[in-house]
Amino acid sequence: MLTISQFFYTKKARLICFINRLHKSTDTMKKTSKRFVLSSEIKNDKGFRVRTSGIRLADYELNPIMLFMHQRPKGVSKDEVLPIGNVVDIKLENGKLTGCLAFDETDDFAMKLYTKVENGTLRMVSAGLVPLTWSKDPSGEVWLETSTLKEISLVDIGSNAEAVAVTLYDEQDNIINLSLEDIKSNFKPDNTMKLIQLSALAVLPMLKLSADATPEEAQNAISELVTLANTQSTEIVTLKSERDDFKTKYEAEVKLSSEAKITSLLDGAVAKGKFVEGDRAKWVKLANADFDGTKDILDGMAEAKSVSSQIDEGKADNALLKMSYDELDKANQLVTLKAENLPAFKEKFKAKFGREYKEN
Repeated sequence: MLTISQFFYTKKARLICFINRLHKSTDTMKKTSKRFVLSSEIKNDKGFRVRTSGIRLADYELNPIMLFMHQRPKGVSKDEVLPIGNVVDIKLENGKLTGCLAFDETDDFAMKLYTKVENGTLRMVSAGLVPLTWSKDPSGEVWLETSTLKEISLVDIGSNAEAVAVTLYDEQDNIINLSLEDIKSNFKPDNTMKLIQLSALAVLPMLKLSADATPEEAQNAISELVTLANTQSTEIVTLKSERDDFKTKYEAEVKLSSEAKITSLLDGAVAKGKFVEGDRAKWVKLANADFDGTKDILDGMAEAKSVSSQIDEGKADNALLKMSYDELDKANQLVTLKAENLPAFKEKFKAKFGREYKEN
């Protein structure tokens, strides 16, 4: 059993690891364009249903491994299929657990699988679950009420209509294959705990008591043990809540930062007349999909002249037209008039010299 200090150290280390993963670069991962259903509550081909809200994700989020066909490398051969990537952006919505597949770009085999996913050849995944508790509802349906997500695999054939396979693991990480009858015979719907009978000699060492301990000493030791268990349980719940709060706040800040960048980019483009405000929605959608690419497109677009600038240019041109050839020459504006209004320049030239202006 962990001491309290060891417990906190272990939980702190795992929380730090989780935070680091939130900041970890995904440069070597290629994310698919599709979301996959990882688990749903329809009946699978083994005859039971999985309660998606009862799937524990905390451990998996620390190591979101993705395998191929549940092949676990044993380290006995160089030809073993290694993990092909991660499953990220996991969400629980409307009774379905969904996520995106991110393939390891440094693995040639993984990239072949990525291509087959993108072209629709491979469309199914399988959730590897460690079963914790089972139940039966009033209609007789069997449910896996609580479970721990161990791994997610890309597979060729799923086990239900929503392309969700279910693979079960035992406590030794071995895959187990249970029929519905096996499941029914190995659980009690009322979840009644079995009575464990212990002799006094077996209990005393657990409570760190001697054989001649008084009933009061035994009662105090039991109370301390119960208090410690309750305290540790509360601390676990608190740490999980703090971790979930941190994740929620981090994701909100990332989203807010992204929205602010997009708003700033598009506001600048509208101000420069690169597109009209009515087209903003489609530019927002494009920027959400590829911010850098959208910025490159907008940077390459010419700025539209505002109405006020065009009026100002017209005023300047009118002022030159009112000046004579000599006045323009004196003001060094002949070149400007020639460049901006060649017919007017020719007219003033003829008035000055009595002949047509001919360009060399």
